[in-house]
Amino acid sequence: MKICLLHLRSGRGNASSSPGTTCNNKLIGARNFVSDLPGPPVNDEGHGTHTASTAAGNFVQGANVFGMANGTAVGMAPRAHLAIYKVCSIEGCADADILAAMDAAVDDGVDVLSLSLGGGSIEFFQDGIAISAFAAIQKGIFVSCSAGNFGPFSASLSNEAPWILTVGAGTIDRNIVATGALGNTDEYDGESLFQPSDFPSDKYFPLVDPGAGGNETAALCGPGSLDNIDVKGKIVLCARGGGIAQITKGQTVKDAGGAGMILMNAEPDGYSTIADAHVLPQLM
Repeated sequence: MKICLLHLRSGRGNASSSPGTTCNNKLIGARNFVSDLPGPPVNDEGHGTHTASTAAGNFVQGANVFGMANGTAVGMAPRAHLAIYKVCSIEGCADADILAAMDAAVDDGVDVLSLSLGGGSIEFFQDGIAISAFAAIQKGIFVSCSAGNFGPFSASLSNEAPWILTVGAGTIDRNIVATGALGNTDEYDGESLFQPSDFPSDKYFPLVDPGAGGNETAALCGPGSLDNIDVKGKIVLCARGGGIAQITKGQTVKDAGGAGMILMNAEPDGYSTIADAHVLPQLM
């Protein structure tokens, strides 16, 4: 089986090899369809590698993060081959490029089209992905698309045409738990991939909320926002969001001398938690 993967991060139809790259028969082709960015189909920022491994990653024994969650990692179809069609750059994804790549994949005879991209919900006759997917299924090609990263509210789906398998986020049956214990004996469970063995679990640290005085930038723990706040040796409460990556928030706390960080959900985040590979002890 050959899976065609259209991925989100960076003319037309250029086939290219990657000198110096070790290849195997998992990836059997890669082409760049970004019309305004000719060149080899290089994965610019990791999204393509991420989605490729999810779709068809082979069995990898001993996969772990900092020694945690050790086991065998595997994609949905580990015996499948991959053909990559790059359709996006940092500037975005042009409908014409997506359409051209999907048509080429159909002509190439792929068995599955997997697209981890999309926009808001629009009429099917205006939706290039829906139109191309409809043509693909006429050739017996299975089409799977991401549901998007929006919500939780109504009309937040992407790629919801009934002839597409629309795949949303799921859950797994385990958490990489990090627990925050307060001086009043209350405990709160979160998650984190950075849990150093030398961090004292029997010691209490002062807890500080840098946004308590109304400083929204400090509340979000943006770069440099804690320089004039005494957080040294303390656990720092940081709000999620604000367009600031969560790892960046942790780096800000670390740079200011903080001992650890608690990431606080906004209301739309609900009770969701994310296990990230942080740069200091942290829980969400």
